[in-house]
Amino acid sequence: MSMRQRDVVEAWRKERATIFASALGHPRNLLDSVRRRLILVILIAIMPIASACMLQGVLQLRRTSEETQARLVQSAIAAAGSVQNVFAAAENVLQALKNANDVRNADADCQATLSGANLSVLFSTNISLFGSDGVLRCSALTPNDNVVSDRSWWRESVQAKDFTLSSRMVSPITRNEILIGTLPLFSASGAFDGALSIGINGLWLDNLLKREMAPTAGIISLLDATGREIASNASVASRRMFAGRDLSSYTDHLGEAADDKGTVWSFAVAPLERHGLMVAIARPKDELFRWTTLHVMISFVLPVVMVIFTLVAIWLATDRIVLQWLLYMRRVTAVYAQGHYGFRPTRMHQAPSEFRVLGHAIEDMALAVRERDGKLRESLAEKTGLVREIHHRIKNSLQVVVSLLSLYGSSVPQGEDRRRFEQLRVRVNTLAVVHRIFYEASEGSEVRVRELLREMAVLLEGAADRNVTVVVEADDALTLPTDFAVPLALMVTEIIMTLARHDATSPARLTLDGAIEGGTFILTLTSSEPSDGRLGKADLAHGFASQLGGTVEDVDGENGAVVTVSFPARKAGGERSHAGR
Repeated sequence: MSMRQRDVVEAWRKERATIFASALGHPRNLLDSVRRRLILVILIAIMPIASACMLQGVLQLRRTSEETQARLVQSAIAAAGSVQNVFAAAENVLQALKNANDVRNADADCQATLSGANLSVLFSTNISLFGSDGVLRCSALTPNDNVVSDRSWWRESVQAKDFTLSSRMVSPITRNEILIGTLPLFSASGAFDGALSIGINGLWLDNLLKREMAPTAGIISLLDATGREIASNASVASRRMFAGRDLSSYTDHLGEAADDKGTVWSFAVAPLERHGLMVAIARPKDELFRWTTLHVMISFVLPVVMVIFTLVAIWLATDRIVLQWLLYMRRVTAVYAQGHYGFRPTRMHQAPSEFRVLGHAIEDMALAVRERDGKLRESLAEKTGLVREIHHRIKNSLQVVVSLLSLYGSSVPQGEDRRRFEQLRVRVNTLAVVHRIFYEASEGSEVRVRELLREMAVLLEGAADRNVTVVVEADDALTLPTDFAVPLALMVTEIIMTLARHDATSPARLTLDGAIEGGTFILTLTSSEPSDGRLGKADLAHGFASQLGGTVEDVDGENGAVVTVSFPARKAGGERSHAGR
């Protein structure tokens, strides 16, 4: 840097220090701070307590939901109580009949007794006595089938000890939907001795529930433990709403379901004391939560509106107070990134004090970067020149060694010793070629694989004892770190010298192809002649492959040999390479 340039920089620094000396870290007034301005705007915008309003709405919704569930459950249990009384009455009738001797013994007066009991019970359609084998012994009405041993309700009653209820079915006598209540009978020894059954009119139960709750007011259903419907005031709607649901999971909270018209219903479920029954009641959600929904919406909408206004206020305030200066500094840093370090951000004196401090720091950084950039460029150019000179001298030294080997090798007679001497010369020449590539490469940390393989191909074609053609098909964009080049070149040299047998006379063709797949460099060498296991004895080739962290595999086929070399690939600096994928 010249004396005049140094004077200009020093004058610029003094001028900057004079202008901003009173502003650095000292706000000019109370609102001359980004933090204070933002806090003030936020406090003004969110004066209403939004969180309290929302919490109040949530608590109100939860409390209303619990109260609604309790009311629904109480209504359902009250409505189902009359149906449960019907089942209790049916059980009491059967309990009384099992103690009648004429019924228990199925004598001549059995049918009359059962008929009288059937007529006296309003909900009964038929009362029957069955033996332990499921054969009808006595009945109030004459049935169509006297054997019920294959019926599911009979099998359940045989396994039960108390009064059981079946699912709804069509009576073969009355052709109406009924439920069969069964009371198992036991002998004095405790053995199963048959059962008394009573047909309970399903429509009578439905009408009983309809009297408790009209279908227009809500849906109430009585179900067994498996979810089968026992009775309902709206059977079709009930089945669509409750079928396929595990209603036992709704005993502690409200459930929701939609009908065919899209109306949403809220329902509650409560278990009854006997027979493992459950009662489910549903009412339209709009009717249950009409006013609650309005109150909750107000509790939520008001804070939301308040938050929206707050966000708008913060957005506008941030745009005026923060973003315009951030964007300006971004443009300044973009100018510095392009190398224009002499640019001065003159508008920063209008910014708040924090941004003014940041702007001065960016200017200092730009100046320091300019000075350091110049030094680094000079150092890099010097080191790059030294490295290239080293490669150039190594290449020259190796070529001298090759010339000496050629000179002294000419006196060695033809034979195995002469062939080994020539192979040694090729190996040294390979190193010279690699260092020449390093010297000519524009990027000092990487080497192009195609260029390296082509140089090896030219060298090995000229050094072979026979007519050998080496074709390179690697991608031009494929690169590897320079520390991979020497072992890779020596390994290729060893493989080709092994495959190109000196004792053969016919022309040979070898193809080199390289690619990187999944972070692994794969070099494929295809030969027109089989390897006959010679690569297994090429210790140097396997040694160089191990140095690269890879392996060498060869397979003989009908058209020659295929040699595959694979090793982990990485970029210069240790990063895995993705070139050639």
